[in-house]
Amino acid sequence: MFSKYISITYRQYQHYMREELKKYKIGNSDYPILLCLNKNPGICQNKVSRLTKLNKSLISKGVKKLIEYEYLYQEDDIHHKQKHKLFLTQKGLEIVPDLKDIIACWKKLILKDLTQSEIDVLYRAMKKVDENSMAIK
Repeated sequence: MFSKYISITYRQYQHYMREELKKYKIGNSDYPILLCLNKNPGICQNKVSRLTKLNKSLISKGVKKLIEYEYLYQEDDIHHKQKHKLFLTQKGLEIVPDLKDIIACWKKLILKDLTQSEIDVLYRAMKKVDENSMAIK
């Protein structure tokens, strides 16, 4: 079953990212928050959760940690008293290119023996698999 290979690849990706992210003192569920806020400054935690498809608990823990390490900060939302807008600090903005490079390096490593045509087919197929899996209730 191909799910075996998806699982192995996912575990290898998690290991690779864990090692690469050590120098920033962040984990596998933290970097998606940074990348999300880089694209969407000022959104709240719930929106980060929806966009990253990470559960609210992981986002909450990640936000707390990222604030502690001064990668992001929050401001009160004047329209919603219980919500906070999240923004990257300068320190957070500075590591975004590194995070993108780490991900690009991973892609280069795992796709090195594939043609562009094979990569395109793989991407389309995996996108369909993802959509189908998300539709399961």
